Amino acid sequence: MSPGDVVANIVFKIDEWAPPTKAVREVTFTGVAFPKSIGQATFTDCSFEDCLFLGTRFIEVEFHGCSFTNSNFWKSRFERVYLDPDSILMEARFKVEASNAGISVYQALLSNFAEERQDEFYIKADISFRRWKRYQIWPDLRRKRLTRTKAWTRWLGSVVYEILAGFGYRPFRFFLWTIALFLLVSWINYKIIGQGLIVNGSILPLPSFTDTMFYTFSVLTVLGFSSVLPIDGFSKILTVFEALAAIGWLGIFTSVLVKRFLR
Repeated sequence: MSPGDVVANIVFKIDEWAPPTKAVREVTFTGVAFPKSIGQATFTDCSFEDCLFLGTRFIEVEFHGCSFTNSNFWKSRFERVYLDPDSILMEARFKVEASNAGISVYQALLSNFAEERQDEFYIKADISFRRWKRYQIWPDLRRKRLTRTKAWTRWLGSVVYEILAGFGYRPFRFFLWTIALFLLVSWINYKIIGQGLIVNGSILPLPSFTDTMFYTFSVLTVLGFSSVLPIDGFSKILTVFEALAAIGWLGIFTSVLVKRFLR
């Protein structure tokens, strides 16, 4: 195969990709079925469209600048492989008709990236794996493997986790959400319990938003009240619940930081 070649609609024999295999550059594969084993090969700027890698075992294979469009890696295995997970593209129909194919490829890639310590690729593969696990929820519901309640709970949990923290890999995003949430709670406190606070030992008709925000952040970060204190029963009860919720939220924040930087 030479640069610029188009290989279409063929089935490779078992021994055609046995090691040692020379490098392949700028070749387009369309509707090709690859054998069960590919070893010691390097693909550069190649394109794979509607290809089948069913049960293929990749050993010491590198893909540089390649793209995979609607290719099926069902039950493929990867050992000492270099492959950018972002190069794997699947149409929306796969999410409905064959979400297990996405789960299969990214789960296999995760093991390879973990062993090879390819951390950035590992993160990309894990995010994609979790998304495809979410797509699989609805086929499982249709097959009655999940109850409706469990399906919606898992789906909602996955969506929220991705939006808030990028499945634990976006701590800065979670930090911004934390600031936004704390400011929202500050505004709620200002509207609901503003008159139930004492500032520097003085009962004010209505403390300023700055005082209420200082009080709220002190409670939610578990630092204590300092110069702003609740004085009536409702304010004290609400403060207790806010502090308890903040402990869980900050625990999640800590776990995100640990997952991203100390994996």
